[in-house]
Amino acid sequence: MPNNPHLSRCFLLFCGLFFCTLGAFAQKTVSGKVTGKNNQPLAGATVTVQGTNNATATNDDGTFTIKVPGDKSVLVISSVGYNNVTMPVSGRSRIDVTLTESTSDLNEIVVLGYTSQKKKDITGSVSVVNVNDMKSVPGGNTAALLQGQASGVTVINSGVPGGGTSVKIRGITSPGSTAPLVMIDGVQGNLQDVNPSDIESIQVLKDAGAAAIYGVQGSNGVIIVTTKRGRQGKARISYDAFVGTQRPLKNGFNLENTQGYANVVKAYEINSGIAPGSRNAQFGQGDTPVIPDYITPTGAKVGDPGTDPASYNINSNQITKANKIGTDWFHEIFKPAIFQSHTLTASGGNDKSTYLFSVGYLNQQGTLINTYLKRYSARMNTTFNINNHIRVGENAYVFYKQSPGFTNQNEGNAISMSYREPPIIPIYDIMGNYAGTKSVGLSNAQNPVANQQRTANNRSNDWQVNGNVFAEVDFLKHFTARTSFGGYFDNYYYYYFTYTAYENAEGNTNPNAFTEGAGYNSLWQWTNTVKYSNTFGKHSLNVLVGQEAKNQYNRGISAGRGSYYSTDPNYWTLNTGAPNSQSNIGYPPYQLAISSYFGRIDYSYADKYILAATLRRDGSSVFAPGHQYGNFPSISAGWRISNENFMKNVSWINDLKLRGGWGTSGSIRAYLKSSFLII
Repeated sequence: MPNNPHLSRCFLLFCGLFFCTLGAFAQKTVSGKVTGKNNQPLAGATVTVQGTNNATATNDDGTFTIKVPGDKSVLVISSVGYNNVTMPVSGRSRIDVTLTESTSDLNEIVVLGYTSQKKKDITGSVSVVNVNDMKSVPGGNTAALLQGQASGVTVINSGVPGGGTSVKIRGITSPGSTAPLVMIDGVQGNLQDVNPSDIESIQVLKDAGAAAIYGVQGSNGVIIVTTKRGRQGKARISYDAFVGTQRPLKNGFNLENTQGYANVVKAYEINSGIAPGSRNAQFGQGDTPVIPDYITPTGAKVGDPGTDPASYNINSNQITKANKIGTDWFHEIFKPAIFQSHTLTASGGNDKSTYLFSVGYLNQQGTLINTYLKRYSARMNTTFNINNHIRVGENAYVFYKQSPGFTNQNEGNAISMSYREPPIIPIYDIMGNYAGTKSVGLSNAQNPVANQQRTANNRSNDWQVNGNVFAEVDFLKHFTARTSFGGYFDNYYYYYFTYTAYENAEGNTNPNAFTEGAGYNSLWQWTNTVKYSNTFGKHSLNVLVGQEAKNQYNRGISAGRGSYYSTDPNYWTLNTGAPNSQSNIGYPPYQLAISSYFGRIDYSYADKYILAATLRRDGSSVFAPGHQYGNFPSISAGWRISNENFMKNVSWINDLKLRGGWGTSGSIRAYLKSSFLII
């Protein structure tokens, strides 16, 4: 029988269409809506096909669409603050679900060292910061906003916009630096410069049991920050803004007026037995103070030849009228100030990718005159699902900030001078120059207004780019491998001018000077982990092993000259000062390399008995060969008493857990080399 080629082609086409049709029927699209309290739509709820990595998120109106393998598939719907719901598909193409509010946040997922865990299963000392409460307090410094948000965390803020913030966890735990390790999206960073509007969650690891997995870097505790990411669904655009006024205290230091100050001076002289003739001549030699008209070595009245403006000389004969009422130095340097913050965010995605872009602007004027912080920032977080088992993504953040570089962490700052400068001294002398303590008997304080106004043209500029790229692969059903490479590059530049303060009792002949400096800080970090996660019967087991390499390098230089002919800021360059006053400082480069291996095991039985153990082995370049590595183990356990049968009838206890732990963490900060060695 002869072959019919046309019939063969038709048969093959029919078979192809038949099997394609079977493939089409093998997958099914399910749509629905997720609502919460009062039937309000829940945006951002997660809908997952049970037993797979196939998931989507609800849109702003609570709706979702997801493809399932077949009619026997099961959907798991979850949202933070609500109880999870499991819904069999059972042949349906539409499933509407109403979630009930959780009576506690114990099922909240908490990010820990290189992994995550339900809050109820944590056995170490970990505080979860309520980010919404934290952001309800206006501020641009995330580190400062932590104050009062987590037990055992102490924040000391300099109070100056852009100034330093000291964070301590459970006090001072080691010599050298006491700052905790800050991890932002898995990469070491600086909490102070993160835009608060970009933050999704913050966890604080406080004891060795929780922080030992970070080894030598976690000896002072660890702060873990996770920034926001895009969710599947329609594009969302949000605008977060705050504009307000900051006001100083009504009378911060309760300063005396001139008469009160003079009374105290006289009382001191009398009580100390200082005889007339040896007393402060500004207020007379008698027992009753006399307020002079002019500030001179002996106190002068109107008409005194020494107060003739024709004899004025800023250096040798400065003439100053006494402020008989008294200068309120506190309110001369502290004024109401404007604070504003703006963040514009766009996010969205689908089952293939998610994205989040944000731009921020912060302008915080300090209540202390001529202090401010301006910051411009941008963030981009993306994730791409190559398929159901492979994901890649990145987190990128760049910012530029500017401030005058003022610090109040020294004796001569304007704040300390505001309560040391006598109130009899006015701000200006008779010629409009700054007045001061140059006359006899007025201490060695400095005019705080002069100090601050002279910093108006100083600058401290800083820009930084930080972030990471990552890839994740799910394999062998219960395993996930992840690699992440990231770090930061920070470049700073500053300059400041020091004026000759003719009005001061001390240092009034020091020549003016200009200082200029620059430098950079850099860090790269490569982290690789493999995680096993499985639940079988009443047993739950999670195992993590990983390796990490980190390298940090910093370098800077500064130079200066003095005796400038003009104090005009346009004249401030290194080559316009006196050549014989040249000074150069090259800061020794700082380099630190760390190589680490670590592991973690989390086990629970019947949701009642919990065990966690970690081990980290760190090697550091600061130690000599043969002494570079150390091991840092930890173990902790918990017993959820509230889940025992004998507690079932105790309705007034929601969750009761007994936990304890032990761990060790090292420190290398006390062994880092110093810039100078004095013998």
